[in-house]
Amino acid sequence: MKKNGLIFSIVLVATIALAFVLRFAVSTPEEDFIISVDNYSGRESSEITVSNDGKVIATIPALKNETTKEVQIPPFDLKSPEFIISYIDKNGKKHDDNRFEVTSTKSTMNNSLYMSVTKVKDDGTMNIDYSYSSTNGEEISSQTN
Repeated sequence: MKKNGLIFSIVLVATIALAFVLRFAVSTPEEDFIISVDNYSGRESSEITVSNDGKVIATIPALKNETTKEVQIPPFDLKSPEFIISYIDKNGKKHDDNRFEVTSTKSTMNNSLYMSVTKVKDDGTMNIDYSYSSTNGEEISSQTN
């Protein structure tokens, strides 16, 4: 009987020690911030940049017609609630008028931004629709006409 109690105690202590070690060795799972872009405009798009608080968080390369690109970014805390979607047209002019504010959350964990290039004009200007979804249920979207 003493032997069984000793074995049980050793196994219990070993299990607790292993759990303690693995707690620090294995990182907790994090859900990435996902940015997904598609282009079904009929023409190649320009490179698209997404920024927050003056810092570029993602650069989407120029997309050929009928292509999609997804970027996964480790979650980060928002320093500013404003996101800016920008690009440069064929004349070298920067377009950064696609702006929106996220007010319901302070982090991008489990959030997603979906963008769709709906039209690319001859001069390289683009119509970009976007939809931002957060875990708090907030959804912000914009559609061009």
